[in-house]
Amino acid sequence: MSDELPPRPDLGRWPRAAEDTSPAASADARGRAEGGGRAEGGGRAEDRGVDPGPGQDAGSSPSAAPATEATDGAPRGSANRRALGVALLAILVIVVLGALVGGGAPPGGATFPPAGATTGVAGGAAAVTRGEVARALATAGLQVEDAARTYRPAEAPAFATAPRIVVRAVLARDPDRGLIVIYEFLDPAAATAAAEAQAAYIASGIGRVQFPNDARFALRVVGSTVVFFTWSPAGSPDPRTPAIATALETLGLGVVVPG
Repeated sequence: MSDELPPRPDLGRWPRAAEDTSPAASADARGRAEGGGRAEGGGRAEDRGVDPGPGQDAGSSPSAAPATEATDGAPRGSANRRALGVALLAILVIVVLGALVGGGAPPGGATFPPAGATTGVAGGAAAVTRGEVARALATAGLQVEDAARTYRPAEAPAFATAPRIVVRAVLARDPDRGLIVIYEFLDPAAATAAAEAQAAYIASGIGRVQFPNDARFALRVVGSTVVFFTWSPAGSPDPRTPAIATALETLGLGVVVPG
């Protein structure tokens, strides 16, 4: 029997320490691993073989370009609407002022009745008044003839719907004017009321702008008819035009146009 002892299997090896598996130890191990990775990947750009690029210091890290504020050159919608409103208002003011300053259509110019206005056929009363108009103008050396064209001066509603006839005092130097309208109504009271309404209409803003600024008017109630004549001294080339108004003033009762 030998005196030698059998060899131990763990001889020549250091005993292994027990592994710490606690949560704190695991977190510490992860921190060391991440720190090592950062240390390995960090440092200067040239040390990592990276070109720092123009305008950057070799020891600095790239930085984001400064943000630029976007500019919008287009006007805002609300500003456009305000500008359009101001422009439309200015145009309206110019049109109204032009009408007030410049006056309306010259006497003898064709106008039209209000929407829906209709006129009947003039009867015997208008024919009688036509004869009186012809005689009055004859005393002034003026001839009368039936108008060859349609003529409607600016009219109040009662005039616009009344039957009428139109005659013309013959003016050699002004053949387009000298037009006289004879309106026919049911009775003298209706004729007077219509004449007064016409005078008020002419004096109103909406009626006045339809005549020249220097317009003159002859408005006469003759029985159940009304005789109406208007003329403008500045727009009457024939010197006998004022004689028409003077001759008509001898007929019936006059109605004065205010203003």
